[in-house]
Amino acid sequence: MRRISVAAIATTLALAGCPLPQPLPTYPAGTVTPPRILAASTTSGVDSIIPVPAGCATAPSYDLGAHIYYQDSVTVEARWFVDYRADSPDRSTIRNTTRQVPPDPNALILERQVPTFPFAPYGFAIPDELKGNLGASPLPSDPGVAHVVELVVSNGFAEAPGDVQQPNRTPGTTADGTAQFEIQTYRWVFVNVPENLAATCAAGSLGCPKCPP
Repeated sequence: MRRISVAAIATTLALAGCPLPQPLPTYPAGTVTPPRILAASTTSGVDSIIPVPAGCATAPSYDLGAHIYYQDSVTVEARWFVDYRADSPDRSTIRNTTRQVPPDPNALILERQVPTFPFAPYGFAIPDELKGNLGASPLPSDPGVAHVVELVVSNGFAEAPGDVQQPNRTPGTTADGTAQFEIQTYRWVFVNVPENLAATCAAGSLGCPKCPP
């Protein structure tokens, strides 16, 4: 019952075009404003709760992307995370290999495209906090399994790999130590649901996951 309720709610929100609330950062004095993620430019637009067809013979895959806006002509960094938890080395791992987002050669163009991140929902372990609601021996392709994918951008991440507060996503300081960088985050929630008109193994809610026809 719990599994079906979660899936039904997520599907309803997605079909209704109801966006997932995104964090709205504030920048205290002495901070360097980060690049801004343009919500309307993300792969799914402002619809950030995505129903995934459950039980497909060929696992669906989604190419996630976004544009950022930044006025300074410096290279910024984009990092992708899946089911992030600071206390789990596996879940705090940066998932993308291409991270640099350079400025456009034309200084008048302030919008940049983040390199695409291919996300395959079935390819990630079920978060421990969900397993108790999914019955015995759940599979990654079962209905009710959910994943949170996060895009985190900054013009200055902390370099210390052993940071214990927010590994791999803590902002750093300027070279002279006088100012603090900041981050901005955008989130998608992917929920496996029984096949329906919005989530089929042939075509899903983002247009067309990489499934067979």
